[in-house]
Amino acid sequence: MSKELTTPAQNNQIVLANLPDLSKMEPAPTELLGEYWSPSPENIGETKRVFFSGFTTQTVIEPATGEERELDVVLFLEKQGNTYRTIRNGSARLVGVFSQFATQLVPGQPFEITYLGKKKTNTGKLADNWKVTPLILKS
Repeated sequence: MSKELTTPAQNNQIVLANLPDLSKMEPAPTELLGEYWSPSPENIGETKRVFFSGFTTQTVIEPATGEERELDVVLFLEKQGNTYRTIRNGSARLVGVFSQFATQLVPGQPFEITYLGKKKTNTGKLADNWKVTPLILKS
């Protein structure tokens, strides 16, 4: 067996002798895939307290046309009991507000996000409306 493996995507080498024993490890208290927090939560006023995690793109299928397109999404960690789950959302307004402050955001920064319902845009379309509030530690 080879002592090194090359991963094609990054052309990096893995030195097999340097890999840890997986049987001596336990899962981290978070799950990476997570779930999609629908751009239209079920109830107006639905609130989540989350930690900002970052941005990514996700391939989605347009319901009207069946065509695939790339959707920008914002990622968060939400605490549930003793674990964390990743949630993501692609609402243009929510992604937009976090993108606007991207250079000032730090992964792990806490926020409270509240869904305010639909709001008519300048083009006459309905879009999700949100309240995004940074959280600060009580003194």
